[in-house]
Amino acid sequence: MFARGILSQLSNRVGRDGLFEQPGERPPSQPLPAAEPQPPAVTAEPAGTPTAPATPSPRKGARKGARTGPRPADGCVPVDKVGLQAALQPGERPLIVNHWATWCDPCVDELPRLVRAAAGLGDSAEFIGVSWDLFDHPGTVAKIASRVASFAASSGVGFGSVLFTGAPADLFELCKLDVELVPQTLVLAPDGTVRWHKKGMLTDDDVFPLIAAARAARSTG
Repeated sequence: MFARGILSQLSNRVGRDGLFEQPGERPPSQPLPAAEPQPPAVTAEPAGTPTAPATPSPRKGARKGARTGPRPADGCVPVDKVGLQAALQPGERPLIVNHWATWCDPCVDELPRLVRAAAGLGDSAEFIGVSWDLFDHPGTVAKIASRVASFAASSGVGFGSVLFTGAPADLFELCKLDVELVPQTLVLAPDGTVRWHKKGMLTDDDVFPLIAAARAARSTG
């Protein structure tokens, strides 16, 4: 867990200069080849361009009633600011948003608790991870997204993540985060209001309050 307080300097400090590093952090990955092709980030159509409703085919392993499109049911999808906003739009069920990174020890340590919460809520809520992996250990977007997806799968995480490709300050502003901290976990009601917010690593004592907040959000959202 860490915090820094000068948003205006964030965009110029992304990289290996220690912005998101902390004592005991997992060692950096080996440099990734720069020639790897990158998938386009999810973004919006140009203004004035008519679009037809998307009808994606169901994803293998997706929960019944889960949203498709910009919010992945599994794996990891790169998104820019517009794509992230779309992925976090409210649906018919509460949405649990977990900000995390594979290089963040507390993020990794709390994953089993998120898995328990997801099992406890079943189909009554949706989960999504927001990966900060590009903020501190940069590489090609395709390679990083693949690594995040593989890491989550090996950890038993049954929900998808989006890999944010923009500047940290944009993410903090869009998500209304008042501290530059990872991990963070929020419960959003179907009307978009925040019903529960944990700044820092989830503990065993947080699992039931998270579940209770999501159930309450569903009944009142």
